[in-house]
Amino acid sequence: MEEFPAEPPFDGVISRAFASLNDMVSWCHHLPAENGHFYALKGLAQEDEMANLPEGVVIKEVVELHVPQLEGSVTLW
Repeated sequence: MEEFPAEPPFDGVISRAFASLNDMVSWCHHLPAENGHFYALKGLAQEDEMANLPEGVVIKEVVELHVPQLEGSVTLW
């Protein structure tokens, strides 16, 4: 990921159970366009992950998703 040449940059970068939010943003920061977004599908929302994001990274919305036949919940960041 760190060396993938995103030309042109992406409108959105989607991650599913890939890494911590901090690692995802650090490793993939070059992929979204200037006004692009990251979308992370993860387990339960973790306050410590949200608090440890790089400076300038803002979580716009956290949505709890209920997936049929899946125990627990999934969070879209």
